[in-house]
Amino acid sequence: MKVRSWLFGVYIAALVIYSCFTLIPAPDPLTLLRYHISATGLRLLDVSIIVLLVGIWFAGFYGYTKLQEYSKLIQADKDGKQIAWLTKGLLLLVLWLPVSEVASSILNYYALKHPGSQAAATIIDNYLNLLFPLVGFVLIGIGARGLTRLTRFKPTFWMPNLLYLGIIYVGLIYYRLMVTTHGRAQVYHLSIWMMLLTLAAPYIFMWSTGLVATYELYRYQHKVAGVVYRRSWDMLALGLGWLIVTTILFQYLTTLVNRLSSLSIYWVLAIVYSVLAVLSVGFILIALGAKKLKKIEEV
Repeated sequence: MKVRSWLFGVYIAALVIYSCFTLIPAPDPLTLLRYHISATGLRLLDVSIIVLLVGIWFAGFYGYTKLQEYSKLIQADKDGKQIAWLTKGLLLLVLWLPVSEVASSILNYYALKHPGSQAAATIIDNYLNLLFPLVGFVLIGIGARGLTRLTRFKPTFWMPNLLYLGIIYVGLIYYRLMVTTHGRAQVYHLSIWMMLLTLAAPYIFMWSTGLVATYELYRYQHKVAGVVYRRSWDMLALGLGWLIVTTILFQYLTTLVNRLSSLSIYWVLAIVYSVLAVLSVGFILIALGAKKLKKIEEV
């Protein structure tokens, strides 16, 4: 009950703070002029995005709650410790969106009032968006590796190497997009070497860790007994893999942010809604998988 109360408090506080810093400040006149939209119209669009975030954040918190409850039920079992690592990692993934969105809204408001702080605000925002999922997927990777060791699963030679090869290509494309970003100074406010060492490299490491963890969880569910139990782990693994793909999509779009600003408001909204919809699928799959795991354990 304490966990639920704590999570519910964080959930409500994040929604209130984000809504206040998004809706209360006067709309940027340049934004209204660029997209040919009224202040009221912009506020309605902001509200629609907040409504979507309400659902996405709730799915994330709900999924973590169910996995945390399942983790407590099996904490004395041989795989209980590994599930605990997964739970900790999922918590950071769940907190990633509310924390980064709230921080971004506060930083944007501060930068609007103090234009000279724009560079610092952008840098802090970029690193916050990296930190939570990076540590989260590292913890999930520890748990996934522990589960596969318990089943004495020996991965095939080709699959992990195929994953790493894919990540190399994804990373090269990401690095290319970063260094050729239109208006790179305004997007990152970092030198090329700082971008490579402190953003590109950690993201590529995170993606490789997350994809390998997803593969190990997928293989783990083939070793456990029970069709329903395997399907629950299948959904959990698919949800985590989906989130990894979503973070890749996020970073690709970040490199195109200045080019996207030249699009019409309708295209921008289509992209934003599509990305949020894709993101929601990952958290929904995790929530469904975690819920089924808990129900199975209670039977």
